[in-house]
Amino acid sequence: MIAPDDAVRLLPRDEMADVLVDDHAEDFFIGGVVDRDDKALVLYRGTLEPLLVPLDWFKAKPRRPQPDFDALALTDSGNTVQLGEYEAGADAILYEFDPEARRRMREREIRKDTTFGGSLRRLRLQKGLSRSDFAPLSSKTIARIERGDVEVPRGETLDAIARRLGVPPSEISSY
Repeated sequence: MIAPDDAVRLLPRDEMADVLVDDHAEDFFIGGVVDRDDKALVLYRGTLEPLLVPLDWFKAKPRRPQPDFDALALTDSGNTVQLGEYEAGADAILYEFDPEARRRMREREIRKDTTFGGSLRRLRLQKGLSRSDFAPLSSKTIARIERGDVEVPRGETLDAIARRLGVPPSEISSY
């Protein structure tokens, strides 16, 4: 159970209420406590699940504030962990310590990618195709297009992609 005492720090009430009802509550922190015995920061998500983060993960860069574990605060609607003047983003912490959060972040990134490559990737996955399903094009070619190394393929390459996907070339970017 999460309860404020001398050690547990909670997000302000109004912000906590917003996080607790958020569809992605697992991606925000509502509370935390420094466990010096185990050398870890225990962060509580909006789902009330704890996440243990080793204290030595919080490293200051030169000429930047050092983490002050006696001054733990949660701010920015659960998006920021403050250790005195030192700040760490919830996304960075979750990316490092939660494989499921990494997967969710990657999926959101793919959905937001508005490039031709992003559209190709979404459409390819929607159709259940792998990169190797675009013969005579190589899987490396498809990967390069999806990464944005090639902005928009032309000619025979674009035609081969469109044929395999079963959509007109001009519609690929709309996915």
